[in-house]
Amino acid sequence: MSRQFRFGPVALVQRTVGSLEKRLVGALILILLSIGTLQFLSQDSALQVRDASAALARAAGETEQAQQLVELVGEFRIATNLELSHEAAEADGEKLTDIAIRIGEQVNALRLAGMPLYEFGDRANVFQDLDRHVARISQLGRDDSAAAAILGRNQEMAALASSIADMAALQRAAVQQRLDRAVDRWHLLVSASGASNGLLVLLILLDLLRNILPALRRMHRALRRLANGELNLEVETFRLQELQKLSGPLEIFRQNALAVKNLAFTDPSTGMHNRRAFVDLAGKRLADCRGSDRRHAMMAADIDRFKHVNDDFGHPAGDQLVRLIGDRMTDALGDRAIIARLGGDEFAIFTELTDNEDAMMAASRLVVALRDPFDLGDFTIAITASMGVVELAAGEADEIDLLLARADLALYAAKNEGRNRAVPFTAELEAERELDRALQSDLASAIMRGQLRVVYQPIHPIGDDQDEIEALVRWTHPKLGDIPPSRFIPAAERSGLMTQLGQWIIDRALTDLRQWPDLVMSLNLSPLQLQQDGFVHFVLETCRRHEISPRRLILEVTESLSIERNSRALLTLDLLRNAGFRIALDDFGTGYSSLSMMKDFHFDRLKLDRSLIMDLGRDSTSKAVFEAAVTMALKIGAQVVAEGISEQALIDPALDAGCTHLQGFHISRPIEATAVAPYFASRQRIAA
Repeated sequence: MSRQFRFGPVALVQRTVGSLEKRLVGALILILLSIGTLQFLSQDSALQVRDASAALARAAGETEQAQQLVELVGEFRIATNLELSHEAAEADGEKLTDIAIRIGEQVNALRLAGMPLYEFGDRANVFQDLDRHVARISQLGRDDSAAAAILGRNQEMAALASSIADMAALQRAAVQQRLDRAVDRWHLLVSASGASNGLLVLLILLDLLRNILPALRRMHRALRRLANGELNLEVETFRLQELQKLSGPLEIFRQNALAVKNLAFTDPSTGMHNRRAFVDLAGKRLADCRGSDRRHAMMAADIDRFKHVNDDFGHPAGDQLVRLIGDRMTDALGDRAIIARLGGDEFAIFTELTDNEDAMMAASRLVVALRDPFDLGDFTIAITASMGVVELAAGEADEIDLLLARADLALYAAKNEGRNRAVPFTAELEAERELDRALQSDLASAIMRGQLRVVYQPIHPIGDDQDEIEALVRWTHPKLGDIPPSRFIPAAERSGLMTQLGQWIIDRALTDLRQWPDLVMSLNLSPLQLQQDGFVHFVLETCRRHEISPRRLILEVTESLSIERNSRALLTLDLLRNAGFRIALDDFGTGYSSLSMMKDFHFDRLKLDRSLIMDLGRDSTSKAVFEAAVTMALKIGAQVVAEGISEQALIDPALDAGCTHLQGFHISRPIEATAVAPYFASRQRIAA
């Protein structure tokens, strides 16, 4: 202790109890004795309060259930009157059945809750055989004399429900009175016990304030200084026995904190540098090289489709793969490179360039090195990587965060250009980012101000099948002019406007389709729309509002959706197909997942990407691949649309392969809504 008391009972305690442990134990014993006394005296009251509270909760539940029964019976009577009238539009036998089921469930719930329905004698039987009662209601004619018996039974049901509700209310009031009495007794005992404990608490508080707390405050100050990073402080030797024993662990903590400080710069899963360490190390490297003739490169790297690795092999395998990737990067670039894991599958690389190599050469070499499969013991994994590259001229220096941001822009461009490549940063990329931001901010107002419109590209069937069009959205920006969908659709997806834009396109297209009763329309769906809650209901409701049959709509999804990995999208497509819509797989042949998607979902139509068609007349290999894709689609019962028919020479190979529909600029470019009807009135059909 820092000092001794010289007066009163507290001084006696000071002399006889020399440690914090004994003081706390003594205080706790006194408090436990007091609590035990209170518990002994008030146990019966507490049990009564508990039982009364539980009884009140049950009574309240029974009251609520009884009231719900009254409301359900009232709804049943209304529905019965509507059913018997045969004139009200609201008459609905299924609704009557639903209410009867809910009445039966409510009566069973009351029985399970303990409501003594037996006290009502034979009256309680009025809720039995409700299914037969509903059947009799549905079979009655308007003037049938049995209607009086039905209405009479309904009146009995209402009277019994009201009686049950009254009984429940009386039971609840009685339980409430019992609870109030138990609570009053409990309050009396607690008040008496509180007065007796006051003196004990004051004595304990005095000892805490004069002796224990000052020592603990000094301990707290030491801990706070350690927490703030003051690792060179002198740990005090305390007189209080227990605090003396903490001095040693504090010193150990101080030493461990020095080690932890080093860990703050390391990624825990891989042992690689983290972002903080990368920024510090790269910044120091740049500062040291300022004004020199050494060149450097900043790279942002991302593993393509790394999520699939975690999904297929598990996160431990993903972490092991990341470690191996880091090791291979180090082997490829050497000790002159600083490599960090920024998170997930994202890496940052800062490296000095050799005299005979520029930044793009180093990045491309790294991309190639990462293509070799990685051995994870029980299996091997092959991956590809995308990279964004920023090259710094000799002696050039800039903020590391700015360089990383520019490398990220180039990385995003690499992803958009097909992945598995390195892309250098250019000023145009920064301008495009600013344009994307402007598009995102302007798109919402564009929808409201009528800057968007829908045009329609004809799809020609082979033979006498029904004529078709594909709805395509266009945006004429007041300052930037025509913005292609390839620019503003991704902007809508990134900004969260895709749902609003998609709804506008569907509503606008169906408004036009209503004018063309002989046409079938294709609509493109974004993957985000298939994730949207209520999307199926929205499409069906829009069709109903415009009086469009689902069979007149073909909903197109792209191969990039990866449907085999997206159960929600698969369920949405199943619901749409079951509702009568036809589903088409667009851009077939552009990605890696086509066959898997065809296995997991039966598409009604495949739209072959123009990349499979453009060389049909000149390359025998392209023709063989094209014909194989068409044959496969036909064998699974799907129609085949050849997109990208840009010249007359492509029509005959498409027909010979067995395509069922043709589409492309050679046949027709997208046309405005006002030109659709005249176009199909004058066009010539393509013979098989």
